[in-house]
Amino acid sequence: MNPTDKNDNTKDNQVEVKALSPGHRFAFDVYDSENNLVLEAHTPVTQAILNHLRASGIERLYFDPSKAGSAGNDKVPAHKSVLSEELKNETYAHTKNLLEEMRYSFINHPGESISKSTIDKSRALVDRIIAETDKSSDGVFDIVTKLKDMDDYYYQHSMNVSILASILASRLDFKAELQSAMGVGGLFHDIGFSSISKEILNKARLSDSEFDIMKSHTHVGYKFVEKNPRMHDIEKRIILLHHERADGEGYPYGFDLDQYQNNVPREVRLFGLVDAFNLLVMPKPGEEAMTPRMAMRLMVNMIHAPYKTKFSFMPGDVRDFLRALGFIINRGESFMNPGDLVRISTGEIGIVEEMNRLYPLNPKVRIVKNSKMENLSRPVLYDLLKTYKEYVSNIYDRNTTGQYSLNKQNTADRA
Repeated sequence: MNPTDKNDNTKDNQVEVKALSPGHRFAFDVYDSENNLVLEAHTPVTQAILNHLRASGIERLYFDPSKAGSAGNDKVPAHKSVLSEELKNETYAHTKNLLEEMRYSFINHPGESISKSTIDKSRALVDRIIAETDKSSDGVFDIVTKLKDMDDYYYQHSMNVSILASILASRLDFKAELQSAMGVGGLFHDIGFSSISKEILNKARLSDSEFDIMKSHTHVGYKFVEKNPRMHDIEKRIILLHHERADGEGYPYGFDLDQYQNNVPREVRLFGLVDAFNLLVMPKPGEEAMTPRMAMRLMVNMIHAPYKTKFSFMPGDVRDFLRALGFIINRGESFMNPGDLVRISTGEIGIVEEMNRLYPLNPKVRIVKNSKMENLSRPVLYDLLKTYKEYVSNIYDRNTTGQYSLNKQNTADRA
């Protein structure tokens, strides 16, 4: 909407910034007076957003109820959940019992591994999750962001990761055995935290030495299951390697790019994406969460490309993650849209013209700058699906002043 359009009743379609408070949600996309998108529909207003608006001298925001996708009321559009509340609650209860059992075992029976009964129950639960979610091709999965306490955070995190990893494996047509292993791996991936004191686990800010202790959870968890014949090899590797990253900044081994591609199985790399996504949208209590769309755009900015020195993930893995889960975790909406300013893997800058749902990193892009950041005399249209080796590797976000910037990597790995 442009507030200057004569056919817009701006008096009825505006709100004063001073009337807003943190947590307020709009049923429509909201813009400033220069037609810059400030807030997407149904995204909660945060104190940081309010501070920015006031510092920028923005007194009013505008919306257009006639725009496609607007709800026309104060309620979020209804979407069918990919998983029933009954099974979701059962999964939470199982995850809680499992992690409490692990802590008890680490303290009282450190030489024992996970019992056959616990593994069998976990596998049966994951199989039910896969069977139920397979029946809902257009369902959504909303991440819980209101947490009771730190214990609740760890239970919810493992539950979310297990469910999403199961769905991802199913949507990518993994073999049934691997679909199950991805979900079970999600339930067990952080069991190494059970060996760490709650004093450290529950701290908001960690010292370097405390973070080193936290990082030990991958190796400790792996040693706990290493010789357990009832655990699938991929489940064990998920526990050990889910925090490895492509640029050598991961742990426990700090694999470089070649080692990451050769020593971390594709299934585990994809699992690492699911884990990183959940850390972004469901941070620890007191920290600010990203929306699913923001998190996915950040993850694209963390893709390896020849011009980058800082990256975390491989483009093929991120493409598969987005293809399998993008619409499920973003309530049926795309994370990237026509009009977005992007940088492709060649280093060139362009504007998205048309998206491709099956190949979300390969849209049609109108190139406006070359790799040296020089303006082209005439824009060139690339279909990145035809030149498949090239892909979107950065998405620029426009702020309320109309300037573009990168949503930079910050918190996805420090957990």
